[in-house]
This record gives sequence, structure tokens and C-alpha cells, in this order.
Amino acid sequence: MTGNCETCAGHIVEALKGAGIETEDIVDISDGDVTGFDNIIVGAPTWHTGADSERSGTSWDEWLYNELPSLDISGKNVAVFGVGDQQGYGDNYCDAAGELHDQFKAAGCNVMGFTSPDGYDHMESKAIVDGKFCGCMFDEDNQYDMSEDRAKAWISQLQGESFF
Repeated sequence: MTGNCETCAGHIVEALKGAGIETEDIVDISDGDVTGFDNIIVGAPTWHTGADSERSGTSWDEWLYNELPSLDISGKNVAVFGVGDQQGYGDNYCDAAGELHDQFKAAGCNVMGFTSPDGYDHMESKAIVDGKFCGCMFDEDNQYDMSEDRAKAWISQLQGESFF
């Protein structure tokens, strides 16, 4: 809706290209195509909807909760990124990323790329799993100047974790 998630996805794609890793944009992909990939990077924004689930506020929620559970993607490597506003909505910063983690984990995927919450200023987040973010979190409202470097560091980390 604001383009922030797309901007951060662009930073990730550029970091992947810089690391010599080929990408395929799967914005308009079928379920069958998803099952064909070994490594999947997924992301979503978090909107202050007041809901306990389906926090991205996009059509992605419907797919995540209704289609994903029926797919055979067990064993796939998945890395999650999230976009939110930690100052304006610090009580649910990047909650949708936490939902992505939970749903892909429940589908049997290997969720990789956990990062430190150091350097962020929020109160609560579903994206915190065992004291770490379940992936790379971005804040284009308050820390836009850190997004490109966060993407580069995350892709480097994923390479070190043998994600690719």
C-alpha cells in the first residue's frame, strides 16, 4: 500500500545480485511453482489492523492461512523479512513476519536467517522467536537509511548458513 515492502524486497534482490545469486520474482506465482523452489525468501508488511492474525492486511494473508497448509513444501529453506513502523506501532512491530515464520515452520520448512533485535526500538513483536527476529526486519518510516545495509548483511548471513 505504501511501497515500503516492495522497496525492501528491492534491497534484498540487489544484495542477492551483488552476491552472484539468481532470483525469481514470485509475486504472481501459482502454488505449484512454489513447491518447485528449494529456497524461498518471503516478506510482508504489518498493518495496525487490531487483529490477532492475518496482520499483513494484504491478500497474502488469505494465501498464507488457506493455501500454504495444503502445499507439500516440507524441507524447503525459507527466509522471512518484515516491514513495519517501530515508533508508531511499537506494540506490534513486524507481527506479520512472525506469522510468516509460524506458518512456514508449521508446513515443515527450515526457517533460516534469524537476526538480532539490537538497534531497533519497539515494545513487542510476533517476529521475535527465542530472543531473535525470525528474519530481517525493516522500518522504512524511521530507519530507511539502514535498510540497504541490513539487506546486504542478511544475505551474507544466509550464505554463511548455507541457505543457498
